[in-house]
Amino acid sequence: MDPIDAAHTDEIITAKNVDLTSCDRELVQYPEAIQPHGVMLTVDEASNLVMHASANCADLLGKGPDAVIGANIDIVLGRAWREPIAALHRMSLDSGPVNVARESFMGSDPRFHLFAHRSGGLIILELEKTPPSRAAPSRNLYAEMRADIARLQETKSLTAFFDLAVQRIRDFTGYDRVMAYRFDEDGSGHVVAESKREDLEAYLGMHYPATDIPAPARRLFALSWVRHLPDVDYVPTPLIAAKSPLIGGPVDMSFAMLRSVSVMYTQYLENMGVKSTMVMPLMKEGKLWGLISAMHHADPRHIPHEVRMAAESLAHTLSLLMSAKEDSEIFGRVIAMKATSDSLIQTLGAKTDFARALREPDTLALLWDQVEAGGAAAASESEASLIGKTPSPDEVRELIRWIGAGGQPVFASDRLSTLYPPARAFSRDASGVLAVRISPELPEYLIWFRPEQIEEVRWAGDPHKPVDVSEADGVARLRPRNSFALWKESVREQSAPWRDNEKDAAAKLGLAIRDIVVERARRIDRISRELADSRADLHSFAHAASNDLKQHVAGIHHLTTALRRKQGDTLDEEGQQQIAMILKLTRRMDSLIDGLLAHSRVEAELTREDVDLDAVVDAALKTLADVVAEAQVEIRRPAPLGIVRGHREWVGEVFANLIGNAIKFNDKAARWVEIGAEPGPPTRWYVRDNGVGIAQADQASVFEMFHRLNEPEDFGGGAGIGLALTRKIVERHGGRIWVRSTPGDGSTFTFTLAPEAAG
Repeated sequence: MDPIDAAHTDEIITAKNVDLTSCDRELVQYPEAIQPHGVMLTVDEASNLVMHASANCADLLGKGPDAVIGANIDIVLGRAWREPIAALHRMSLDSGPVNVARESFMGSDPRFHLFAHRSGGLIILELEKTPPSRAAPSRNLYAEMRADIARLQETKSLTAFFDLAVQRIRDFTGYDRVMAYRFDEDGSGHVVAESKREDLEAYLGMHYPATDIPAPARRLFALSWVRHLPDVDYVPTPLIAAKSPLIGGPVDMSFAMLRSVSVMYTQYLENMGVKSTMVMPLMKEGKLWGLISAMHHADPRHIPHEVRMAAESLAHTLSLLMSAKEDSEIFGRVIAMKATSDSLIQTLGAKTDFARALREPDTLALLWDQVEAGGAAAASESEASLIGKTPSPDEVRELIRWIGAGGQPVFASDRLSTLYPPARAFSRDASGVLAVRISPELPEYLIWFRPEQIEEVRWAGDPHKPVDVSEADGVARLRPRNSFALWKESVREQSAPWRDNEKDAAAKLGLAIRDIVVERARRIDRISRELADSRADLHSFAHAASNDLKQHVAGIHHLTTALRRKQGDTLDEEGQQQIAMILKLTRRMDSLIDGLLAHSRVEAELTREDVDLDAVVDAALKTLADVVAEAQVEIRRPAPLGIVRGHREWVGEVFANLIGNAIKFNDKAARWVEIGAEPGPPTRWYVRDNGVGIAQADQASVFEMFHRLNEPEDFGGGAGIGLALTRKIVERHGGRIWVRSTPGDGSTFTFTLAPEAAG
């Protein structure tokens, strides 16, 4: 880390000017002092000269700072340490303190341990007094640790793991209290396990605001496996610097064991009645997950180096085992989510109508099972299919519009109302929302809802008043609170948080469904192009074939007509009948060819425009004017038919066919045809008559090609194509057509020109 720029010293936060308004910016790595239970020296690696010495160096070295600073380190430490000091240049010292005496494999001064590491171009040496023999660690400590690790591996849950861990750490360190502490995303945290002296107040389950362990402290805790403060009431020992151009600023003590801690930290511990601490980080995937915090309340407590080494080893192991335990619990959930996701994808992939399949009850049930939730939905801005406890369809659609405007492929919140105020209306069922977008172009989402989880948070003191005002030094300053009394707070409009593996599973499911959608779109596009080509070929063939057939039929009709005109008088009655039959068949053949040609044209691309249906019906009736007059049919039009988006010519063909049939198939003396509309959605248009009617058994088949209910000569004959063509036109518009009829009482043909509304 770079030294502090001297030009900006007035702007930095150090132990000299820190309070709770600035402790999250305090440069705790530059204290310029150490704890007095050891001595610190810094050595210029190139010259081996001492650049800094703590003011108490005479305690262990018998030489004051004036005699040490600027001297060669070999001379300062003496002959016993000459070989270990020479070995420093060969050691890896960039990741924290190394016990030099242990690494030297030779005898050295037994009065102290010597630790070394590199920082800012200097070698930092820390000398720590060797404890008296009566304070030496148990000979069985490491054997006990191995046994403890085996027991920790056998625990069945993360809770049981931490309960055992804090108990065993307390046993071998002798601290009054040992806690396992987990950080939340906002920097606050809570105690998840505790072992304590019986007379002490319990902290288990307590929550602590982020100001209790601010960001700089969390950063330093993550750098070293053990941080030890033997005496909270210590008086910092200054680190004195040489007057040398080689020194660019204060010493970075990020890794130093003797580093003087923040005054805010010692005040906080004093307010808690703590006299000594030892803190070990719990790391997961390179990030600070939590802490093992050991506290002594009775009196200061200096933990020997050998015990700290055992604690450091245990901290490594605890982090690894903790990660494995937590991952094991997560793994089961991940496997279950993967199985559900696979079933869902398999189900959707096998369905022809993907959009409908996504909203079927069985599919929604699988979707609901994907993550732990109170309800789920497949929804867009226009429609929503729901299962379980969810907001209303309208509320879900509005929520989709809001989420879609954000443009996020995955959206997750366990406090939705803080981001989307309308969510307060349905917070009971949906305080938490996880949504994943499945359509690349349209706001189509899969959504899971979690209900409000009213939680009573047990804070160690009032979280809204984490500070007190102190004027002890004549200046009003903020300091850590001194009240840790239980403070309960109810948290509302908040759900259980979404885990990372749940968000990841939802995102992968969304991508898998998106792949299905994209592949379906590609397949449909390819089929559409092939179908369009086939339709074009068919239309060309039908047009060419129809023209050829019409010419041949016209030729037959012409020759037959000429034969009857020239030789009709010489033919007997049977011959006359045969000629009449030939002419009738040619007329029917010509009508049939026209019908087939019209049917093939409907297969062409549909072009839409705004069509005035009253004008279309007027045009159809104009072409049927002679038939209407001859049959004396009353045309009824009770109300305007409105405007529709469609193909003008084809829609006119529908009305012309239905009106023509209503007039043709009527044997009543007083005939009428009614043309009207009924509101939707979508709008339903109808053509009703009082004609011969259709039997129930025949109503489904009247729309089939070439199907006729009467003899060819009855009611003027016909090719049996008109209603089939009508149905084809209606379906090309996305609608449907049906008939209700009673024989002898007439028929009502009803049709739509748009898809039915969902549900």
